[in-house]
Amino acid sequence: MIPPPQPALRLVEEETDAPARVRTTFQLWRGLFWNEWFAHSRLVAVFLFVWLAAVWVLPLVLHPLWILVVGVLYALVAGPAFGGADVIDGSEEFAFSLPTTRSQRFTARLVVSGGGLLALTLMNVTALDANLSDLLVRLFLDTGLGGVEVRQPEMLLGLVFAFPFAIYACGFTVAALATSRTVAFTAWVWGALSALATLRGAAMIEESVSDRLTGRIAVPALLVVGIGCLTVAGRLYARKEAGPSGSPLRMPWSWWGGLALLVAAGAGIALLLSWLSVYIARLL
Repeated sequence: MIPPPQPALRLVEEETDAPARVRTTFQLWRGLFWNEWFAHSRLVAVFLFVWLAAVWVLPLVLHPLWILVVGVLYALVAGPAFGGADVIDGSEEFAFSLPTTRSQRFTARLVVSGGGLLALTLMNVTALDANLSDLLVRLFLDTGLGGVEVRQPEMLLGLVFAFPFAIYACGFTVAALATSRTVAFTAWVWGALSALATLRGAAMIEESVSDRLTGRIAVPALLVVGIGCLTVAGRLYARKEAGPSGSPLRMPWSWWGGLALLVAAGAGIALLLSWLSVYIARLL
C-alpha cells in the first residue's frame, strides 16, 4: 500500500520583535563609534591639549585669531587619519571581512571625525566670544595697517567652518579610497590643495560678477565640494576592494614621478596661501 503524500515543508521565518532589532542596531553603532574613538583617542586628546594651550597661552604671545589654525590642523591630520586608518595600519583586508558593512564603518568614521571638527570649530568661535569681526579690526590696527570696516562678518564666520571642512572632506576622501600607504599619508596635501583651489576659483567668479569679494560664492562652493567628495567617497568605498596596503611604504608610480607631484602640489599650496592672505584682506 502506497502511503499518502506528505505535505511539503514550509520554512517559516521567525519574527523578531521591534525592541530587539532596535537594541541590536544600537549595540552595533555603539560598538562602531567606540572602536573609532578608541583607535584615535590619542589624536583627539593631542588636539584637545593643543587647543587648551592655545586658549590660555596664545593670547600672551600672538594674536588670538591664531587659534583658528588649530581647526585647520585638525582637518589636515584627522581627515587622512580616520579615512585611511585601515590602509595605514595594513589591516584593510581583515576589516573588510568583519560582519559590519563597509558603509557602516565609513559612516562611523565620518561621524566621529566630522563631529570632532565641528566641536573644535564651535570651541574656537566660543573662545573668541563669537567676535571675529572686532578681532580682525584689532589685528589690522595692531599691525599698523590702519582701520578697516568689516562688511561681511557672516561670510567670515562661514569661512571659519567651510574652509577646514573642505580640507577635511577632501583629505578623508583621498585616504578612504587609497590602496597604498603613500597615498593615504599624502592625502592631507591633496585636501589642502583642493580646498585652496576651490576658494581661489570661487573668488575669481565673485570678481567677475561683483565689484568686491563677498564670500557668498566661496562659502557655498567649499561646502558643495566637501559634501560632494564625501558622498562620492561613501559610494565608492562600499564597493572598494582591499589593495596592497600591507606592503612597505613606496611611491604609487615611479619614485621621482610621485616626488615631482608632491613638490608641485606643495608649490601650488604655497602660492594659494599667499593669495589667501590677500583674499582675506579684500574680504574685509
